[in-house]
Amino acid sequence: MKRRPGFVSATGIVVAVVVLLGAGAVTHLVGPGLFSPGQLSAQTGADSLDPTARAEPLGGVTSHAQLGDDCGACHPAPWTSRTVADACLDCHTGVSDDIQAADGLHGRLEGMRTSPTCTGCHPEHGGPDGPLTALDEASFRSAHDLTGFSLASHRETDSGGGFACADCHPKDWAPFDQAICTDCHAGIDATFMKGHEATYGADCLPCHDGTGRIGADFDHGTTGYALTGKHGDVACKDCHEGAQSARDLRDTPQRCYACHARDDEHDGAYGRQCGDCHSAAGWDEVTFDHKVFPLDHGSDERKATCETCHPAGTDTYTCYGCHAHTRSSVLGKHEGRSLAELKDCIRCHRGGRTEGD
Repeated sequence: MKRRPGFVSATGIVVAVVVLLGAGAVTHLVGPGLFSPGQLSAQTGADSLDPTARAEPLGGVTSHAQLGDDCGACHPAPWTSRTVADACLDCHTGVSDDIQAADGLHGRLEGMRTSPTCTGCHPEHGGPDGPLTALDEASFRSAHDLTGFSLASHRETDSGGGFACADCHPKDWAPFDQAICTDCHAGIDATFMKGHEATYGADCLPCHDGTGRIGADFDHGTTGYALTGKHGDVACKDCHEGAQSARDLRDTPQRCYACHARDDEHDGAYGRQCGDCHSAAGWDEVTFDHKVFPLDHGSDERKATCETCHPAGTDTYTCYGCHAHTRSSVLGKHEGRSLAELKDCIRCHRGGRTEGD
């Protein structure tokens, strides 16, 4: 005959029943609060320092405290595959949309699109006045570029000290007033900032992402348009007039005539390809190679100019009107041909030779 375990006895069974009944009674009287680590936050959207926040209900409530003892609203049953983050996103649909679209702060945070975890930054059960956002400043600085603004160019203040979150977010992490940028940089160079705002406006973020790519040390060669010669002395605003965003800067025309039409002393007579004759070294540095026809053509008394042969622009030329090249004399020397056939003189008289090929 097998002996039963010592703990299986009439006394043991009675004690177990009493304990279970006692636990059930306490749970019934106290409720889920028996297992709660603390009260839920009573903060609402209206309590946030974010000026865009609203106290509109999410999931039927305007604060977590209004959930009362309904633990299941945030904590799925352990035997299901759902997580606390899933319950968060059921209510916070705007955050869910950002994650799906990889947009906004939450959509850019690493890992959010594969395994969202909300409680790492948003703790609960800290009481009615407990904060719903708690960021570790040291660790978050290295990931700040995931918000769309890098801290690479903001490691040290103008006074030589290190930046703290409160320097840019004096009240709370959520809102950001770009006037802080203006005030800080005006303290560094007020004259520059006054002109910069007058030219590009006070909206900093469409152009500046904190990486320092656009600034005093910007290498224009990285755009595919190096600023050589006289272009190196031109102010940014002279080419990027009215630009209000990085896209506007990129979309600035790169063709010479887009900028130089206003001061074209040729009045368009030689076309719009300035680079065919001029270099960025200056307008006087004419580099056009006139191989087809020598530029020294003509006598010492009457040197030819560009307009002599190209009165209507560099894409056409004429020999009429110089020396004996009148229409009647040309027709007389080319019996049996029309003027239309004789328009391309250089085809036969290369280099200005008297006799044709």
